[in-house]
Order: sequence, then structure tokens, then C-alpha cells
Amino acid sequence: MRVLLIHQNFPGQFRHLAPALAAAGHQVAAIGNRTDRSAPPGVRLLCAGGSVGDELRQPTAEARCSRQFAQGRLVARQLQLLAQEGWCPDVVVGHPFWGDLLFLDDVFPQVPLVALMEMDLLGLPQPEAGPRAAGPGLLQWTTLQAARRMAAGITATQFQRSTFPPWLQGRIAVIHEGVDLEHCRPAPVTTARLPDGTVLRVGEPLITFSCRSLEPLRGFPALMRALPMVLERHPTVRVVVCGEDRSAYGPAPAGGSWVRHLLEELRGRLDLSRVHFLGLLPHAALLNLFRFSSAHVYLTAPYVLSWSMLEAMACGALVVGSRTAPVQEVIEHGVDGLLVPFDQPQELAATLLEVLAQPAGFAHLRLGARRRIARDFDHRVCLARQIELITNAARGIDPLSAAEARADG
Repeated sequence: MRVLLIHQNFPGQFRHLAPALAAAGHQVAAIGNRTDRSAPPGVRLLCAGGSVGDELRQPTAEARCSRQFAQGRLVARQLQLLAQEGWCPDVVVGHPFWGDLLFLDDVFPQVPLVALMEMDLLGLPQPEAGPRAAGPGLLQWTTLQAARRMAAGITATQFQRSTFPPWLQGRIAVIHEGVDLEHCRPAPVTTARLPDGTVLRVGEPLITFSCRSLEPLRGFPALMRALPMVLERHPTVRVVVCGEDRSAYGPAPAGGSWVRHLLEELRGRLDLSRVHFLGLLPHAALLNLFRFSSAHVYLTAPYVLSWSMLEAMACGALVVGSRTAPVQEVIEHGVDGLLVPFDQPQELAATLLEVLAQPAGFAHLRLGARRRIARDFDHRVCLARQIELITNAARGIDPLSAAEARADG
């Protein structure tokens, strides 16, 4: 089977799928726009170029659409190169949001498409105050073009599927990318040295927080506002915060930095000798932090679920998560983690202090977290389901009808 993967940030959600397809003997080509990424063994990577990272922050709907249109043209050039070589895929698996699939039919009009339907932004809960941004529907036009064209869609969680209109949800399969349970697992650790020279030792109280961007959508303000109470009442606990000091999903405060904004707000109330901002860490170092962690805080407004939460659970961390979708889809309070309101720092602080006071009393939640990920997010099981769906699409079989028939049988 010849499979073409298209994702502007390749490998993105195809980080497990691409090497698995190649290892199974399929011919795999991929198109992305980054030049600093290397392809997995057996995968041919073509670089479309372009920069679409700021498409959500364009000032007008017209500017956003223009950026997506331009991205589609760049990908079309790579499609044409493949066609000129005589290489035609049996199936295309692609992320449509940034415009990469807009001109697929210009080159490969008959090839089945499996579209990564990550989320419908119009289906997210809207703030009660303030008007909706201009032209929000146009932000989704590339995804709707893919919906018209696709043999099937695929998304990671039930919540993400629920954001799409009811008429479309039935054409979208929920299959997560999965977690590598051999790589993300509990492991014996004794010490770790932070970039600032601080040495962490196993058994010492540690709160961890990790997200790609330190901003309100991922609950960073709630964490920071909970820390004065935690640090005051627990004089030896350390806090390690991982993530970039930037705004990826929403507006930045005056001055452009939520870290500086909150440190100024909390001036004089934080013992900064015990709060460590590490930026983005190598993956192996992040997993080790999860293994050290007394409590790992994961907060998010209803949005795409971060891999980091699932990986922390797989490493046996005790996750204190927000009582929001899709966290509630994975964590059952008191069974495999703890849930708190998204934006109530006092309750978050009280929960963290309870965990720090009785760490042994919550050990069963760590075991429950690992079991939950092993049961429902083993990447080998997820990959088998993904590849089955892709294979059926390539063969001209309705992937979703085939899956329903197998479930009924």
C-alpha cells in the first residue's frame, strides 16, 4: 500500500503512525513544511516550505484564508512532483486545517482521503462576555472542504468529535494516537539536576506543570495563583514549570508574557527560590520529571487534550486535572487521578496540600493512572485501529461501516 501523509508540522499526530506503516512494509511519503525535521526510517519526507504558525492571529478573516490558500499551493507543488515521478498514493492521510489539502483533487482526484479532524473551533464553549471574533466560520473552511471529500475522518477524543456538527460526527472515528507504554512508564530514579543547578531527589515533595505554552487556555494563571498558599503552608515543596513563555492559543497580556504578568501580580507572595521555570525540555527529561512528581497539575479549558497528561499518567504520576472536557473523558476522580475546577486556585491549592500531606494515601491513584492508559491508550492497539481504517479506505471499503460491522460481529 502506498500511503501519503500530509501535516504542516510533520510528524505531528503521525509520530507513531508514520514509522509503523513503514515498518509494516508500506511505501510511505510525507509532506510537511518544516526543514528542521528528519523523516523516520523508511519514510520519504518532502518539504513544502511556508510558515503558517500565525494563521490564527491574522487580523482579518480574509488574511487567514489567504494564508491557508497559499499553504495549499505550496503542498500542491510537492503533490505534482510525486505525480511527475509516477508515484500515486493508494490513500492520503492529512490534516486539513492549515490548507494543505485544498488542491489534492488537482493532482490526485480519485485517491481516498482520511482527514485528521482535530477539532471544530466553532463547537467550543464560547465566552459569555464579549463578541465573537469576526469571521470564525471562515477559519474552518478548509476543514469543511476535507469533510466533503474524505472517505472518513479521525480524531483523538470523544470531546473533539462532539465539537463538529451532528451531521458530520458520524463520519469521524475516535482513535487516539496512543502512548508508547515502554517509553512512558514508571522507572527507578534517584536524582535529577535542573538547568539552574538544583538537584531533585526522589521522595522530596515536587509539583510539576507542563504545557507547550504558558497561558490561560492551559490553566497557567490558576496554577500560579495557587502557589502562594502551597509554598507558604509546605516549606519544602518545589515547583517545576515546563513550557514556552508565549501565547499560542489566545491573546497575550500587556508586555507579551503571562509569566512576567503573573510574577508581577504575585510579587512578594512567592518564594521564587522554589519555583523553577525550565522552558521546553527534551522528552526524556520531561518523563523523568513525571516520575519524580508528587503531583502533576494539568489544567485546560475545553480543547485538544495534551499528550503530556497521558504520558504523565503512563509514568505513574498522580495527575491533579481540571474538571473539564476532555480531561473528564480520561480521569475518573478518585480512581485514576484527582479533578478540580479549572479556574479556582484556592481549591487547587487545597488539593495539592492534601496530596503533599499524605502521599501514601494516594498511591492507588498512580497505579490506576497507569492501568487507565494501558487499557485505553496503548499505542499498539491505537495503531492497529488506525491502520485498519486507512487500509479499508485504500481498498474502497467504507472504513466506518467496516468498523461497525466488526464491532457488531
